[in-house]
Amino acid sequence: MTHPATVLALGAHPDDVELGCGATLAKLVAQGARVRVVVLSEGRNGCDPLAHDRGEETRLSLRMLGIEDVEQARLPDTGLPGVLPDLIALIQAHCDELRPDRVYTMFQHDRHQDHRAVFDATIVACRGAPQVLCYETPSSWPNFMPVVFEPIEATLERKIAALDLHASQRH
Repeated sequence: MTHPATVLALGAHPDDVELGCGATLAKLVAQGARVRVVVLSEGRNGCDPLAHDRGEETRLSLRMLGIEDVEQARLPDTGLPGVLPDLIALIQAHCDELRPDRVYTMFQHDRHQDHRAVFDATIVACRGAPQVLCYETPSSWPNFMPVVFEPIEATLERKIAALDLHASQRH
């Protein structure tokens, strides 16, 4: 598989992108790719928002992976299916601006409704992208069947360290 020059990675919540494709993104950045990450909700329902700033956790985590181009949207956590037109418009604006060679998004049959909504919106909004790949997270069903494998030995430890910066998710 050829290495893309421009990548857009989408996550429903802070830590989704890091969990699903963080090591791959770190590898692509090291190879010179431009990578933008868009997190579509603040993930406030996943922790005590007074004790943790999940947006800051993900910015620090992604910075550790070499990613500086990060947008934190403020769409409703656990409510993304209810704002699908807004979700499509937001993602499409990024696709139109960035013109990514590759898009990473959530798995269409994930157990979390926000993850499925991000997939649905991505397929519409990024229909012009040459390649859209889904990544697996812990809430994916066991029937997730990857068809693309990326060697990540060189960046796996950095991914693990980046995930450790998500203190709100240690439960």
